[in-house]
Amino acid sequence: MLPVAQQLGALEIDAFNLLHDSGKLHVGRLRIGAVGPFHVIEMVEAYHKLFPGVDISIHMGNSAQVLADLANYATDIAVLAGACEDPAFHAEHYANHAVILFAPLSHPLARHDSVPLSALHDAPLLQRESGSTTRACLEAALDKENIRPRAVMEIGSREALREAVARGLGVGTVSEAEFIPDHRFKSVRIQGDPVRTDTYLYCLAERRESRMIGQFFTEALALRKEIHTTT
Repeated sequence: MLPVAQQLGALEIDAFNLLHDSGKLHVGRLRIGAVGPFHVIEMVEAYHKLFPGVDISIHMGNSAQVLADLANYATDIAVLAGACEDPAFHAEHYANHAVILFAPLSHPLARHDSVPLSALHDAPLLQRESGSTTRACLEAALDKENIRPRAVMEIGSREALREAVARGLGVGTVSEAEFIPDHRFKSVRIQGDPVRTDTYLYCLAERRESRMIGQFFTEALALRKEIHTTT
């Protein structure tokens, strides 16, 4: 019964937003799930400038968690890495980024600005949790080249992963858009950028015509076009 109740709740929110404000989006509530703050914050900033009365909440998780929340009506919109072919979802491509390494200054990889993917063979690798798109893309590339790092540990958050790298526990990987410089470690590009992630904007296909969700898509895609034009 839970998915049914959550669907009814989502429809009630759509009806309230439409009737209470005559569809003008002066007030309302929008729940967003995201795998990281980087793209979602720029989207929310653009949306909030036009509709400051809309109450926005952002919930973070890995790709699997964020998509599950969307499917279960716990959120209205999702910003996550990777494409999902499920027809229950409507998706729009937003950005594409290379995955890079970052290593503690004491590690030999930190002596280089870029290295081949093969440099990860037998390297102490700190992994994100199962369900992370970055991890899945990296593992696919490593398997294709028969490269075997030493998996040191699995870490369930970007913040904890950064701290583990900074303390010299191993080498981490991250989308270049999400890398935050720190004097304790160095970013290292993988030559040829063989590992890349894509960011998508998702909603349930049945709710794509919701005015509040539709307007968020409109503003986010306009922002994407603006960023691509300026870069």
